[in-house]
Amino acid sequence: MKTISISNQKGGCAKTTTAINLSGALAALGKKVLIIDLDPQAHATFGLGMTNHTVDISIYNVLTENPAKRRTVYDCIVGIAQNLDLIPSNILLSTLEQELKDREDAVSKLYNVISMNKLTYDYVIIDCPPSLGFLTFNALRAADTVIVPIDMSAFSLMGVGKLLGMLELIKLKISHAPRVKALATIFDKRTKYSQTMLNEIKTFFREQMLETVIRTNVALKRAAMAGVPVTKLDKDSNGAKDHIALAKELLQLDGDTAFEEALADVEKALEKTIDSIPPENAIFMHTAERIATDAVLPSLAVENRIKEIAVAKEEAKAETLDAGARPFFVNMPDAKEVYVVGDFNNWKISSESRLAKLQDGKWSTNIPLAPGKYRYKFVVDGQWMIDSQNSEKEQNQYGTFDSILKV
Repeated sequence: MKTISISNQKGGCAKTTTAINLSGALAALGKKVLIIDLDPQAHATFGLGMTNHTVDISIYNVLTENPAKRRTVYDCIVGIAQNLDLIPSNILLSTLEQELKDREDAVSKLYNVISMNKLTYDYVIIDCPPSLGFLTFNALRAADTVIVPIDMSAFSLMGVGKLLGMLELIKLKISHAPRVKALATIFDKRTKYSQTMLNEIKTFFREQMLETVIRTNVALKRAAMAGVPVTKLDKDSNGAKDHIALAKELLQLDGDTAFEEALADVEKALEKTIDSIPPENAIFMHTAERIATDAVLPSLAVENRIKEIAVAKEEAKAETLDAGARPFFVNMPDAKEVYVVGDFNNWKISSESRLAKLQDGKWSTNIPLAPGKYRYKFVVDGQWMIDSQNSEKEQNQYGTFDSILKV
């Protein structure tokens, strides 16, 4: 189990947004995730659809020494979505430092809770308060990795030195040195200023900088208002894509290659099984979904890969068309199966000669043809017929007519 703290004493740097949406992305990739809201302002709690009226117990009840208020960590876990749980926060958490001030292990309180309980999660994500006090110290002590979200503002690097200093203090005092990674957030590619700030941040952090950049995106704000991770609200938005990319980068940093290996297996199965099926055909999606289910892969990841393969097939088809492929179209909205047969395929009905049904009721395919003259017909639900859109036709040896195509 990996523990990641999201920390920056500067407000407005998308710290809570990162905590929520990184968790959602990891969950979408099949990882089981627990978010711990360690901020008394409870923004992550509210951002996941919970309010003061629904939060009866919180992380305060896990950490307190008051026997009347204390609860187990399991008592305080709230299910949010598939693979995603939350331990919420509330304002009582701000009193915890005073309550534990005489305990020697006070700064390791959260670490002890996480390490001593047999939590069955792949990742624990801790949303820290925007300060460098007692609660943040607890979060840094508990973390394997610390992600520092940094927005593209003139004050972005102010105070980061103090955070790094606190991490150095933890290293000296208790020999704990979590990995530190900076994350560029609220990046607006339309402005030169954002690019200038990004370059400065990269220069400052060097190899500690994550490659993923979180772009400014209205879907992230809409998701916060809706109380869900952006991957649930709009999986095709830049906000969702960026956080999926961030999750994948962290999985790679943690040496987790299982996801990529499984995705590669699905890709091979998809390409092998449906290589001859045009992506616009409903059979393509049906076959892809079946393979994905058999592989027990996260639906979002498979869906994205299916789209990528479909686009690749379309691009390959376009390249083939440019190289000499010829389109065949027929308008048969009520047909169940349509094939094109002719001199070019020995008049053979096969998967390669099958047309794909489009949304407007038309059927189409592209067939590479060398220069020459070709006879052909359409086979519609077993019935052979000429191309009504092509006026060129010639009588064949059977006394009927074939359509003629000259390339």
